[in-house]
Amino acid sequence: MAFRGNSDKLFTPNNGKFLGLVQTIAKFDPVMENHLNLAVDGKIVDHYCVNRWKILTDHVELYTLKKLSDTRWEAKIRSVKAVRYQIGGIHDALVALSEIPGGDSHTAHEAITLAEQLKDFSFLVSLIVWYDILFQINIVSKSLQAKDMDITECVEMLKNCCNFLEDYRKEGFKKAIVTARELADELEIEPIFKEIKRVRRVKRIFDEKNKDEPITCPEKKLEVEFFNPLLDTVLSSIKERFQHLNEFSKIWGFLYNVDNLPDRDELLEMCNSLQIKLTINSKSDIEGGQLCDELLSVKGFLVDKSKVKITPLIVLNFIKKHNLQDLYPNIWIAMRILLTIPVTVASGERSFSKLKLIKTYLRSTMSQNKLSNLATLSIEHDIAENLDTSVLIQTFAEKKARKVDFRN
Repeated sequence: MAFRGNSDKLFTPNNGKFLGLVQTIAKFDPVMENHLNLAVDGKIVDHYCVNRWKILTDHVELYTLKKLSDTRWEAKIRSVKAVRYQIGGIHDALVALSEIPGGDSHTAHEAITLAEQLKDFSFLVSLIVWYDILFQINIVSKSLQAKDMDITECVEMLKNCCNFLEDYRKEGFKKAIVTARELADELEIEPIFKEIKRVRRVKRIFDEKNKDEPITCPEKKLEVEFFNPLLDTVLSSIKERFQHLNEFSKIWGFLYNVDNLPDRDELLEMCNSLQIKLTINSKSDIEGGQLCDELLSVKGFLVDKSKVKITPLIVLNFIKKHNLQDLYPNIWIAMRILLTIPVTVASGERSFSKLKLIKTYLRSTMSQNKLSNLATLSIEHDIAENLDTSVLIQTFAEKKARKVDFRN
């Protein structure tokens, strides 16, 4: 209500922030000013988006339609989910929008065209396929973005996701057709694929013997040219991520289970492997034998009757709280390295989201150093808000002072 307001009329009290912004733009833009004057005089019937929003909310009540995002998996699944479970209401809203008396002809044409495209059975099948794949991937993506992420559990979930996609590659297309028939019944259309009007034939070289027959069946064409390449690409990407994550789990996984450490011999072998991993130019950040002893020692202070899982962050906070960095130096170093390794997609998504806010069309030219500094300030805004700017300015002024005292 703060965005839309209590009134849907221009130049009236409590008409919301949207109409207030439109009125402000009209003060500086002659085209917008002329448009609003026509709307106030009643010469334009459908003069802004409130009428269209009313039509949409009347037909679509379950999920709000979302714009497709290029960076966030969660936004992708929400965009597809809204259409997947409300396709009948969306179709009726588009039809109602195209039938508004005195409405814009261009808008009406776009609305009725989209409504007809929703009734394409090939679109319904592709909608089901995309939703099934994105839903499965989003489960793993949310687990990887959790603050208390356990790398070993995420590896297992990623493995199960790969198994699901492999099975879906074999039988998913037929299941998607069965589900798409239910959507076709909701739209009151025949669940059949449109015939291919034009068969594309590839020109052969004069000495080529084998001939690939063109696909004339629309169902087979959708499976070969859409479903199979999509699943192959997804599987390839997931397996690549699984390979890197699995290698990371073998090296660092034991640090996620301090409350359930293996026996001493096995733990010592894991600590030595981690020491080799952190060795550069014959120098290592940790010592494997000492790390093993420190883990067995700190376990007794952390495991209690509450049965709370001991995460690396809990161990690190315990050492910092009691100033035990000198007693547990190897755990202190190993846990800090572990918690700062970017093994999830959350940091990359946050960077892309902030980048769109920082580098706009009005600020299109800036150095890489300035862009990185602004992105850091935006991402770590909680820390930046607690900084004393007066002290920072004074320190900066003292370092950059160019005044020279010639009195002496």
